[in-house]
Amino acid sequence: MQVMFYLCNLRIFHISGWSEWLGIVLGNIVFGAATVATFLLPYILMMLLPLPKVRMRRWYRTLAEVFYLLAVVLMIVPRASNAAYYQFTYRLLSDEIFSYLGIGGQMGSLLPLFARDYWYAWVVPLAIFVVFLLVNHRINSGTQAPSPAKQSSGTQVPSPAKPQVLYFLVGMAVTIGLAVCAGSPSEAARYCQPKNSALVCNDAYNILHTLFTPELKEVNYMSDEEAEKLFRVRNSETSPPTPLQRERGASRTPHSAQNIVIIVVEGLGQEYMGCYNEKLSKQYVYPDEDSFSRTPFLDSLSQFCTLYDGRANGKKSIEGITAINTGIPNLMAQPFTNSPYGADDYSGLPAMLKRHGYSTAFYHGSYNGVMDFDKMCARIGFDEYHGKNEYDSASMALGWDPTNDYDGAWGIFDEEFLQYSLQHISTMDTPFFAEIFTVTSHHPYPIPDIYKKWFVLGSHPILKCFEYTDFALQRFFEEAEKQPWFSNTLFIITGDHSAQGLTREYNDYDGWYRIPMMVYDPQNPVGNRSPRLVQQTDIYPTLADWLGPHEDFICFGTSVLQRPDVGDNVYFGNGFHCLVSNDPNDPTKHNIAVIQGRHELGDTLQLRRLKALVQQYNKRIIKNNLILQ
Repeated sequence: MQVMFYLCNLRIFHISGWSEWLGIVLGNIVFGAATVATFLLPYILMMLLPLPKVRMRRWYRTLAEVFYLLAVVLMIVPRASNAAYYQFTYRLLSDEIFSYLGIGGQMGSLLPLFARDYWYAWVVPLAIFVVFLLVNHRINSGTQAPSPAKQSSGTQVPSPAKPQVLYFLVGMAVTIGLAVCAGSPSEAARYCQPKNSALVCNDAYNILHTLFTPELKEVNYMSDEEAEKLFRVRNSETSPPTPLQRERGASRTPHSAQNIVIIVVEGLGQEYMGCYNEKLSKQYVYPDEDSFSRTPFLDSLSQFCTLYDGRANGKKSIEGITAINTGIPNLMAQPFTNSPYGADDYSGLPAMLKRHGYSTAFYHGSYNGVMDFDKMCARIGFDEYHGKNEYDSASMALGWDPTNDYDGAWGIFDEEFLQYSLQHISTMDTPFFAEIFTVTSHHPYPIPDIYKKWFVLGSHPILKCFEYTDFALQRFFEEAEKQPWFSNTLFIITGDHSAQGLTREYNDYDGWYRIPMMVYDPQNPVGNRSPRLVQQTDIYPTLADWLGPHEDFICFGTSVLQRPDVGDNVYFGNGFHCLVSNDPNDPTKHNIAVIQGRHELGDTLQLRRLKALVQQYNKRIIKNNLILQ
């Protein structure tokens, strides 16, 4: 299964040489043995139970066989599933999978699509399991245990109890020893680079480990005071206002403040955009389907935007939306809002803006309840949530059948839902904060039939979706420009996370999380390109500075107005924490620090900044201390 996993994700993993390959092989032996011993422990204990007469009962042997086969299934299925899923999350499966199975929406209609497109994720393990059953049956048929009747007639004398007790204890000792030898999944970094650790540990072992360990642990790398100095997480009202704050914030009343529209494009990464990727041509030249920009409209709009080097704080939509609206990155295996700490008290951008006179609304064309977006939005202060349910109701009220606009998988096509969002935004009281989250550029990557000949397929089906969504955004802005509120609105265009990296540059520590971060102010449409890293958690404090509320809150991002040249990107990868920062001496260069358990990569200062951040993050979340008292 490890070979299959690697072959399905070839472009993600980059092995440095034979020494790392040898380490990966050795790590697989260690973690593989620990996994087999752990999952087969119930079967081993049943077969070594020092009660010979009980062990020879048919019902007992049948029960033991069930435990045996169940263990085999539980070891095979997670790895096979993640062979297809890893390209989306870049993480091993964890105990989160049990909550993720209930993400909402129409999973019944999605499963056949997953099975069709990722057939190898179930055909290969099924074939392996069938072969395993045949081999197992052949072995068992040659070693059938005698019936109880033959035993009682003296054909076979049950083995003494004392050796069985010894075998029982030895079996337990071996299992525990192998598990201790492997240790935490983070110990995979002993055998390879952290970014390749998914080739060493396996999903079954990781799921079992996360089931019985806390999601976060308090760490004390330094004093809390030193940690706060190295990485400040307080957005304080006592911070000196910037010139832009004094100019734009202090002179405004809440009713004359600037409207805010954040557009979050599903899966959009810099790799597919000409304004970020100079290697891409402006137009398609046959037959090279991958060398041109898939976002011609956003490329043209970027000439009137401040274009930052954007970064996501997670690889899942719920992680990105949470980071944008709360300033909290996802530095654990589970999404923060779905984790045991999801009930913590924390501040939110919509609630802050509401306190200063804003009306707020969130728009997402997918099913209401998907990933609990609607519940999360209500909690952080959005007045209204508009999903597929609201779109369907509005369409039917106009005599239109909404099924015409349904993509057959996740929700409403972007063109139609963006127009619906625009129409509703125009009815909101000003100032308003509206956030729109698109849906079309998501597996199984559908686009309306009428556009299938318009957009070029490319090597990956998501590429045509980005072309379609870019076209939908063009139509949105063409109509938005006609609205009276348009000129007094600040637009931020970004992604919830980046999609699959198709080239080497976008499959590494500094490439996996690249997303657009475009700021468009119709009052000041001057194009500007900044190398500053702007992560999703920077949006909250930056808007607080831009609009001038001067509120005091906890946030793991930094305002672009307070630090215009140097920014950070923190994220949690496959068991490791990573911090990417602009080099203070040359912002076009990046410093990288990685921590995975006891294993560290990076220079001393960058590592200490990462440790300071992780220490504060873990402590504040564990102690429910995300609100300043």
